[in-house]
Amino acid sequence: MKNYLLLLLLLPFLLKSQTLPQIFVHTDRGAYFPGDTVWFKAYVMNEGLLDAESHNLYLNMGNGDGVIRQRSILLLKNGMAAGYLVVPRQGRANNLFLNAYTKAMAVRPELYYIKTIPLIPESTTAPSSASALFQDNEIQLETYPVGGSFIAGVENELLIKSYLKGGKGISTSGRITDSAGSLSMPFHTDSTGYTRIKINPEPNTAYQVFWRRADGRDETGSVMDINYVSSKVMMQDMGSDSIRITVQSNMAANYELEARINYRQLFNSPVDFSASGQKNIYLKKSDLEQGILQVFLRHNTGKLLGRSAHMLGPPSEVFLTPEVVFNQNSMEEKGRNSFSIALSGETAAYLSIAITDIQMPVDTIDNIVGDIYLKPYLQNKNNDLKQYLAHQDKLQDILQNHLKPINFGELDRLPVVKDSLLYLKGKILMRKNEWTRFYARYQKLMSHDKKSKVGQRGASFGYKKQGDKQMVYTEVVPDSSGWFSIPELTFYDSLETRFSQIYRDLKFDEYKISYHFSDVTPSERLYIPAKAEQGIHSGVINNHRYYYGADYYIDNKGMRHIREVPVYRSKQQKRLDALEEKYTSHAFKGKAKFVFDPHSEEQIIKRSMSLQQYLQEKIRRPTYGSIFLNERLISESNEVNLLLESDMSQIIYVKYYDYFRFHDFGGQATLVYQLTPSEIDSDFGKRIDEQIVSGYLGGGKFQNKVYNQTLARLVSDYDYRPTLYWNPDVQLQQKEKPVIFYNNSRAKGYWITIQGVTQSGKLVFYQKRYPN
Repeated sequence: MKNYLLLLLLLPFLLKSQTLPQIFVHTDRGAYFPGDTVWFKAYVMNEGLLDAESHNLYLNMGNGDGVIRQRSILLLKNGMAAGYLVVPRQGRANNLFLNAYTKAMAVRPELYYIKTIPLIPESTTAPSSASALFQDNEIQLETYPVGGSFIAGVENELLIKSYLKGGKGISTSGRITDSAGSLSMPFHTDSTGYTRIKINPEPNTAYQVFWRRADGRDETGSVMDINYVSSKVMMQDMGSDSIRITVQSNMAANYELEARINYRQLFNSPVDFSASGQKNIYLKKSDLEQGILQVFLRHNTGKLLGRSAHMLGPPSEVFLTPEVVFNQNSMEEKGRNSFSIALSGETAAYLSIAITDIQMPVDTIDNIVGDIYLKPYLQNKNNDLKQYLAHQDKLQDILQNHLKPINFGELDRLPVVKDSLLYLKGKILMRKNEWTRFYARYQKLMSHDKKSKVGQRGASFGYKKQGDKQMVYTEVVPDSSGWFSIPELTFYDSLETRFSQIYRDLKFDEYKISYHFSDVTPSERLYIPAKAEQGIHSGVINNHRYYYGADYYIDNKGMRHIREVPVYRSKQQKRLDALEEKYTSHAFKGKAKFVFDPHSEEQIIKRSMSLQQYLQEKIRRPTYGSIFLNERLISESNEVNLLLESDMSQIIYVKYYDYFRFHDFGGQATLVYQLTPSEIDSDFGKRIDEQIVSGYLGGGKFQNKVYNQTLARLVSDYDYRPTLYWNPDVQLQQKEKPVIFYNNSRAKGYWITIQGVTQSGKLVFYQKRYPN
C-alpha cells in the first residue's frame, strides 16, 4: 500500500479553472401575506470568501408555474446587497419563488439559487399541499454502497435510508438475506432514516432487503441491486488537519482521480495499479476553503467508476454562532428589549438580523450554511439541512445519497466573464427594413452638414432620476444598428426618459426606443423545484390560525380589525389634479363622468386628430351635449363646428358630464380647455418617446419602530407588526454590537435569526425562540 501527500499550496500553480459563486438570500420572515413586503439581504461567495469580483446580482420572482412576475438587478458591494420585493395581491399560489444568479451563471439556469417564499393564504384552515404530500405513510427504502459500488472479496459498507413519500426520513427496522438462506443481517435506521452496516457480498449470489411497514407489523421487501466493480473511491476525515482519499482496485489498472472543492477543480491526476490493492492520498484541510469536497474515479477511457463526497470540518468549524447577551428583556406590550452580539476571534463580520413575532413562521429549514455549502450540489431539496448540519455523520450520509449529477466538464468550459457596473443603453426600433433606409438618409444629411461645418448632430435625450426636480438633457448619436449609450449613466429604482428629434429633418419618422439595463439575456421562465418539492415549506404554515392577515389583525381581546391601507395616487391622477387646479374655476371644479388629458395620450402625440374625432372616440355617446370652451358656453353652430375641427394639439384638458349645472344651464355638457397661442408647443406631434425605465433595485429602508416614552406606548394605535426588527447592514467589529427593538401589542415572544459572513469567509448563523 502506498500513501501520497498532496501539498495543496502548490496546486494553484498547477491548475486554474473556472470558479462559480454560491448565493444565499436572507429574508426578514419565513412566510408572507399577499401584498406584504419581503425585506432581504443577498450574500454572494466565491472560493470561500465574499465575492468582490461580481458586481451585479439578477433576481427573478414568480409563481410555481414558472411565470416571472418581477425582474430586478442588485448592485453588489463586496458580495452583498439588500433590498425589498412586494408580494402580489392577485392570483392564487402557495409559494412564490426567487431565482438569483450572477453574470457567470446566467447561461446555466440549473446553477441558479432558488429561494422559496411561502405564502399564507386568506384561509389558513384548508389542508395544505404539504399535508397532501405526506398523506401517503408508506415507508420507502433505498440502499447505497459507500463509494458507489461493491468490490467482490473485500468488506464493503452499505448505506441504508428509510423515508416516507416526499423524502421525510423515518425510523424502521429490517434485515438483509441471501438466496442461499445462510445470511440474515438485521439493521435499524434512526429517526432521520439512516444507518450503515458492513457487508461482504459474494458474486453470483442474490440478495434481498426486507423492512417493516408503517404499521410496524407487516413486512415488505425488494431485491438488492448488487453492482460489482473492480475499483472505487472513498474519503475519511482523519482528524487534526488531514483528509484521506482511498482508492481501491482488485486488479492491475490505470485510473484518473479528480478532486473538487465546491465548483472549483483541485487536481486531476493518474492513479496506476500494477496489482490489486489500495492507495491513500492525504489532503491538508487548512489549505482548503469550506465546502463540499468531491472526488471522482474514472477509467482511463473516461468512464466514471466511483464518486464520493465529504463536508469539510464539523459543524463547529463550518459556521460560527455569535454570543447573544440580553441586557433588557420585556414581555410588556410595546416593551423595550436590548441585547448585544459578539464573535470571538474574528476581526470583522457582515450580518443581517431579523426579529419576528413568535406567532409568525420563520425559515427553520433553510439557512446560510445549507444554502451556500449544500443546496447547490444536492438533488433532493426535501432534506432538513439544519438538522443534518447538527449531526455530522448523518450529513455524510446525505452527501452519499443525494448528490446532483453535475457535468463539471461543461462548467469548466464556460468562458471566464468580467462583471462591471451597468449603464443605460438604448436601441431605436422601426418597422421592418425602415431603419436601414432611415440611417442612409441620416448619413447623407450628416455628410452635407460636415461640408457646411455644422458638425454631426444626433438625438435629444433627457433623463430625470428619482428625487430630481428637472430633467438633464444631452445629445446621443446612434450607430448603424440603432444602438446608443449614455456613458456613466447608472441609477437606482427608476429613471424618467425623453427621447426626441432624431435629426431636425428626420424628426417625424415613426420609431420607439427599447432600453436595456443589463448585460445578460433576461430569463424567459423561472427555474424552480419540481412540483413534488414545492410544498415542503407549507405544512406548518397553512394549518395554523394567525393573528395577522393581509387585510386584518386580531387584538389581544380577540377582536378582528381591518388594517388601514394607505391610498396612493397614480402619476396620471396627479397630472389630472394639476390640470384641474390650473384651468378650472370654482364653479367648474368637481367630479365629472369622464376627464381626459389628451397631451399624455400616445395617439395624440403621434398623429393629428380633430376635437370631433377625439370626442367621438372617447365619450361614445349619441351626443356630447353643449360645449363650453374655456368655461364659456358656445351657442353659435358655426363657432361649434369651427371648434370641433380644431386640432387636439391646441386642447389641453377635457371634462364630460351626463348632467352639468351652471347658473341657468342644466344638462349634458362637455368642457373643453384650449391653450392660448403663446402656450401651444410648435413642436407638438414630433416623434417623442417617453418612458420610465428600471435600474438597480433600491435598497429602501425598513422603519424599525421606536417607543421612546411611556406616553407614546399608551396613546399609540394597536401595534400589529409581524417583523419587530430588521437590519441588513450590521457590521460587527472586534467589540460587541448593541441591538434595541420593541415588542408589538401582542408581546408573546419572538424569534431572533442572525446570519452573515466574516471577513475571513466563515459563515455565521444563530436562530433562537424567546421565550423557549
